[in-house]
Amino acid sequence: MPRIVFKNVTKRYRNVVAVDKISFEIEDGEYVTLLGPSGCGKTTTLKLLAGLRVPDEGEIWIDNRIVNNVPPEDRDIGFVFQHFAIFPHMTVWENVTYSLRLKGWSDVKIQKVAWDALEMVKLADKIDLYPSQLSAPELQRVGLARAIAKGSKILLLDEPLSMLDLKVRQVFRHEIRKLVKKLGLTAIHVTHDQEEAMAISDKIIVMRRGKIVQIGSPRELYKKPKTLFVANFIGESNFFVGYVESVSKDISTIRIRGDYILKSNRTEFSKGDMVVVAVRKEKFHILNHNNQVPHKENVITGELILKRSVGFYSRLRVRLRSGDVIEIKISTLDALGLPLNSNIAFTVNPEDVLVYPYPKEGLEKALSVV
Repeated sequence: MPRIVFKNVTKRYRNVVAVDKISFEIEDGEYVTLLGPSGCGKTTTLKLLAGLRVPDEGEIWIDNRIVNNVPPEDRDIGFVFQHFAIFPHMTVWENVTYSLRLKGWSDVKIQKVAWDALEMVKLADKIDLYPSQLSAPELQRVGLARAIAKGSKILLLDEPLSMLDLKVRQVFRHEIRKLVKKLGLTAIHVTHDQEEAMAISDKIIVMRRGKIVQIGSPRELYKKPKTLFVANFIGESNFFVGYVESVSKDISTIRIRGDYILKSNRTEFSKGDMVVVAVRKEKFHILNHNNQVPHKENVITGELILKRSVGFYSRLRVRLRSGDVIEIKISTLDALGLPLNSNIAFTVNPEDVLVYPYPKEGLEKALSVV
């Protein structure tokens, strides 16, 4: 069964290093997402795996054999493209069966395999239609059916949902995962949409500037981001600069701008270290909203300057006494009684206070997605 391994793989385009010594493993049957901002090397990695590009250094293994110089047609891989790549002059049936006929399959085998694939993607009633007669989701289903019909055990998806409307994407992403799991395929899905990746992946490979910065399950990346970039790119966080005041066996005490004290379970620091604290916007809890707010550890106070309701939750902009403005997310019900320009207090649990060394390149560059 297909197991995929990249060993120190590098790909250069003239003076640009698109992929820089990346290594990872994908087990048989996993649904893995390559996630990162535009230009981080995701699509190049996918093309290297598909055989559309040849690595300059390193090894790519599929099913216990090196495939660096194996042509795409001999890798037994199905590819679903961002822009559909459907032949406009062919019907749905002709598009799905085209590659099978090139392989010289018998008509009986083609009929069975293509029909089964089209039934799986719910297009069996549209086999005589042309691409111009189909919606964007249906065109993407044709691409999936074509890949499935080939019988490949590895499915590569290059931003397959980016051309679809938001509501359609939210439904279709789960349909793709369900289909992949039903067929027992190994899927590698490229996207820059972190919500999409979190919703469908068994494992996420986060990339930045041609390198892999973290690999883990959606839960691991959300709960334990290893870098400031991942903490910023996965989910939404507020960032505070401060100094470590003390470290005990279980708790670090950090003083941040504005003379607030935050305690954290992260204890791999020393007294006096300059650090950056990250707190997810939804991890703050409102304490009260009157003028007599408490002043104690893990409590932040400030003036509510903006409130926006977004369905079941609300976003609050709060100006701290340091002059910094942060944003927190709470339920719309909890936000109802919070008047603008009032003084509010909110707290956060120590396990939700993430702490990182202050980056040498500066905070702005460490967080940048460029």
